[in-house]
Amino acid sequence: MYYNRVVSKKQKLQKIVKSEGVFLIVLVFIIVGLFVVLSPKVSSLLFSFKRQAILNDFVNKTKTSGVINPQAYWEFREFYSPGYFTFSKSGITKSLTKNAAKEIGINYDEKTVNLTFLFFSSQWLNSLDMLTQQTDLNKIINLGKIPQNNIIFMGKNCLIYKSNPNIIKIVFLLSNDNMQKVSGLSDYEDSKMIRGKNWLNVTSLKIK
Repeated sequence: MYYNRVVSKKQKLQKIVKSEGVFLIVLVFIIVGLFVVLSPKVSSLLFSFKRQAILNDFVNKTKTSGVINPQAYWEFREFYSPGYFTFSKSGITKSLTKNAAKEIGINYDEKTVNLTFLFFSSQWLNSLDMLTQQTDLNKIINLGKIPQNNIIFMGKNCLIYKSNPNIIKIVFLLSNDNMQKVSGLSDYEDSKMIRGKNWLNVTSLKIK
């Protein structure tokens, strides 16, 4: 009798331990799942529909406001496809700029650019940030060559368009006042560097 009671207690204990173990495993999966789904940067790396939702939100807000919001763009770039920045106050190297420009595939007049200070690289998005004294985007990039039916949004000194079914490109020219509104540029701000110059950006992103 005593032996049977001991065996019975052990079996109950084993069942409790087993059930608690299953519960902990399920709990871990739930926590990991919630982290992946709720974390924009993680989910955008894994799911194309998440990137599409982030892109749609950015485009819709841009269409509504009629301009590209500099802070919204900065956040969109990081959330759409997390990557890394290469920054230099004296300008990133010519070889890196050339390779990046080739990757992005947006032809611009290099003579109008005073300084290329930042390159953002990631799996789904690449971009260059530059400084220029120009105030008219049309004098930097020949926007007239872009077919009208490819244009998603066009505003003053800014354009979002499809270069092919799988690639969307963004170009904009904003005043240096707009640069100072971007929290992500706070570490890069240098009054001597940006004084009298405007912010030129060219971006290429994959949607599939």
